[in-house]
Amino acid sequence: MNKIFLLLGGNKLNYGILNKFKNAGYLVYVVDWNEKPQMTGDKHYKIDVKDADAIINALKADGVFNDIVFAYSSIDLAVPSVAKINRALGLSTISDEGLKYSSSKSMMTSRWKESGLLNRISKHYTEFDESIVDFNSKNKLIIKPDNSASSRGITIVDVGASRDTLVRAFNTAKDEASDKIVVVEEFVSGTEFTVEMIGDKYGNVCVYGISQKEHTKNTDNNKIAIKLHYNVNDMQLQNKIAEFGIKCYKALGFSSSLGHLEVLLKQDGTLSPVEIGARSSGFIASDLVDIVSGSNFLGDLIKVQQGMPVVNGLHPQTDYSSIYFFYDFPENSIVKNTVNITDFLESSITSKYFNRDNIFIGNKFTKIDNDNARLGFEILYGPRTILTSQYIKTQEIAMLNKMLGR
Repeated sequence: MNKIFLLLGGNKLNYGILNKFKNAGYLVYVVDWNEKPQMTGDKHYKIDVKDADAIINALKADGVFNDIVFAYSSIDLAVPSVAKINRALGLSTISDEGLKYSSSKSMMTSRWKESGLLNRISKHYTEFDESIVDFNSKNKLIIKPDNSASSRGITIVDVGASRDTLVRAFNTAKDEASDKIVVVEEFVSGTEFTVEMIGDKYGNVCVYGISQKEHTKNTDNNKIAIKLHYNVNDMQLQNKIAEFGIKCYKALGFSSSLGHLEVLLKQDGTLSPVEIGARSSGFIASDLVDIVSGSNFLGDLIKVQQGMPVVNGLHPQTDYSSIYFFYDFPENSIVKNTVNITDFLESSITSKYFNRDNIFIGNKFTKIDNDNARLGFEILYGPRTILTSQYIKTQEIAMLNKMLGR
């Protein structure tokens, strides 16, 4: 009997996941509604990832449904399909309550507020309301879709913006939200982190990795991550974030599921959850978390959905740090020399995967407006004593000076 790993979404950023399961002896079947997705695996089903019944029926018609070991997606809107497919395979999956909260930013923030975890003002609307103008008179705001992906439809609005500016931001968010709900929140300054978790069906939640995020300045009023740096902070802070992340996961009734939480460390030292997905993402799930946890993140998820328990708390971390490093270039800058970040790193630091397609002589860079517009990446890892935030910042400046002929 063949072992089949079912991947919902053929985006090239899932290549690490495809490669991981191919190397483990699986066939990888890809579901993607595009005629020619960026990845097709061993077989491609041209089906909407949100249509679980169509996917199951197609697999059964081909006589391969019972060969599926596990279904996975990095897409928030595909999480219900993943749950339905895995349930049909007899696996433990996220609860219906967890599915409900994972699909809506407004619902998850309302639940966190009830649980005393939110620590910032968050409201939601179906139509523009004059109270948003009043809210903005005293607060910088972030206006975003209730359910979308890839940082689309997000606008950061300064205090006291014009009504027209607020209406435009509201409509931009509403156009991206499939449920036509817009979330309007107090914009809070601080340091953002991501928390990668697996919870089991027994009430345990394990944090496998924590990253510190950095956002590009090469955009207009949006938050697009250009670095996720894992295992870079001291263990006291990591344990504090892990403990808070577990509370956020449990408050939403998640179980037998991944949890990809974004959380903000405010300037006063308190934590506030931003949003959570019942999934992970691409190279994060395939490699970056494995490097810092010394474990098989997705392999453990499969075992959890087969009934394995996890241990509460922060998973022991290795002596390595890993970084999802996205190339980030100033607007109108032009490539003069075809160097990349690895040309400036010590030999103890490795790039496991990369995309440098936009680094060629004469290329002129423009602003980006969503995650999918980012201009290339490296999956870096090395000793955490060397691969520090300051080190990578210094080497990135040296790279840009050489590349752009400064």
